[in-house]
Amino acid sequence: MRNEVAATLDVLSAAEGALHVEASSATWRLHALTGTDPYNIRYTPNRLRVHQRIVDRFLSSPDDIAEGSVVVATAGPPGAGKTARLADLGYGLGWRRIDSDTFKRLLIEHDLRTGDLVMPDEVKELVLADGKGIMPLELASLYHYESTVIADMAKVACLTARENVIIEGTLSWDELPTQIVDDIVTHGYEKLDVVLVEAPRDVVLERALQRWWAGRRAGGIGGRFTPSATIRNLYTTSTSTVCGRNARDLVKKASAAQIAAELKK
Repeated sequence: MRNEVAATLDVLSAAEGALHVEASSATWRLHALTGTDPYNIRYTPNRLRVHQRIVDRFLSSPDDIAEGSVVVATAGPPGAGKTARLADLGYGLGWRRIDSDTFKRLLIEHDLRTGDLVMPDEVKELVLADGKGIMPLELASLYHYESTVIADMAKVACLTARENVIIEGTLSWDELPTQIVDDIVTHGYEKLDVVLVEAPRDVVLERALQRWWAGRRAGGIGGRFTPSATIRNLYTTSTSTVCGRNARDLVKKASAAQIAAELKK
């Protein structure tokens, strides 16, 4: 049953599907004032106010965030075990964790409260193999581009405050190493730790399914679904990923910029 539900969500998340990141119901389209490039959208004033409220809520966290001069960046496919590895390495209390998935959830929760949740017409009445419809967190891909905008806002605020920051993500985008190094140099940080966590493709695919399915079965807003194609596209072989390549590139670029950089696995 799990695999049947996942297969349906995979189809919906594929190109031309109702849940694809560039679908007509994607929030970067629905809330755009101008622009057609998801990375260069000018959002409506009302939506910009939502962005700022979410960032303010995130920054008001009661956690004791330490001031420092260290940035940590994670790399590796979803489900590889990055969160557990961060804990093993001692990156816990005192660190501000910037993760676009956090802002996907916050956006979805906001839209649920306000009645603005995006539910494409194609899936409103859809019943999946387990007898349930699409759950809110399974719409996360529609919030993908917008959540990265908010994550960047939060990141800049935290770097400006010189907090110890963890930039969580897969590091799958080839341009991201340059962007991270530029941020570190601009804000005067002295050290970068890159935490790379990889696992065989089949293991990661299974872990991602388990995590999502547990959330779906628990009810509430469900679990965040990662399309299998998203994971498969990260792999250059059954065990090697573009995430690892970019992690090593990030360390190289940071070292060239006179930043003390270290790759940790």
